[in-house]
Amino acid sequence: MERHRPPRHFNLIEQCGLKFSRWPRLAPYLPQCGSLADTSHASRLAVLPLREQYAAVELFRGNMLRHNLIVYRDDRPGGNDPPGFEGDGWPEYVPISLPDTILVKKRLPPGAAAVLINQAHEDPDLFLPVDGYELRLFEAIDGVRTIRELIQQTAISGSDNVHGHHEVGRQLFERLYWFGQVIFNATLANYSKQPALHAGPDKG
Repeated sequence: MERHRPPRHFNLIEQCGLKFSRWPRLAPYLPQCGSLADTSHASRLAVLPLREQYAAVELFRGNMLRHNLIVYRDDRPGGNDPPGFEGDGWPEYVPISLPDTILVKKRLPPGAAAVLINQAHEDPDLFLPVDGYELRLFEAIDGVRTIRELIQQTAISGSDNVHGHHEVGRQLFERLYWFGQVIFNATLANYSKQPALHAGPDKG
């Protein structure tokens, strides 16, 4: 689908009896990713509806000649919503690393232990710095364990407090999704209240 701005995409999709699901490469469309995130425009764009955000960021980048997107029939039961990190289900997602991702440990920004880059992105500003604990979490991804298990096991092995890293883990895996570093198997996720994370028996 070429040379159409996102609002026109959505109109065309809906006219065809389809519904937009997501961009396979999400980061180029998000104001919180890349160089735009460091400008005063990012916070203003963040309050706009998503479709308007996509259109504004496309104009900012100015180099999108074509768009790849995932759609599904608008009468499909349950749809195909992208993963969310606001409810209780995200700890049960199983993250799967993508083969286009490379890990760089040279010439790093201050405070970073590594930088993650999805080589499929054409924009050089779309890279994700991670600190030491975030790097441990990322390197622990095996396509089998859930986010909950990764937080528990990396925290225990590093003698860290699990509760203190729960929110760090949530934010990290959301950013990994934004930047196209992971996808998720969400079949284990349920949206009922999950038991609290714990670091094992108290040895004190």
